[in-house]
Amino acid sequence: MSESETPMLHHHLLAAPEQHLQAAGFILRGIRGVLAVIGSVIAAVICAFVAKSKGYSAVLFGILGLIFSIITLIVVLVIPRKR
Repeated sequence: MSESETPMLHHHLLAAPEQHLQAAGFILRGIRGVLAVIGSVIAAVICAFVAKSKGYSAVLFGILGLIFSIITLIVVLVIPRKR
């Protein structure tokens, strides 16, 4: 048997890191997505509590906080209290 006919071990070893990198990328994207959802939920809860304490609708600002996260949090912190 010649070298070209026999699959060499290093051919298999060199192919493995590409597959591992693809799997790692998929896992990291999934983790990043989960963290984004958790961050949005936390922002929504904070927005709802702050809005309620300032006299605004907690439900409205909670939903906006879930969708727009940090932007809604900044808005709800800046707006004045209702009189």
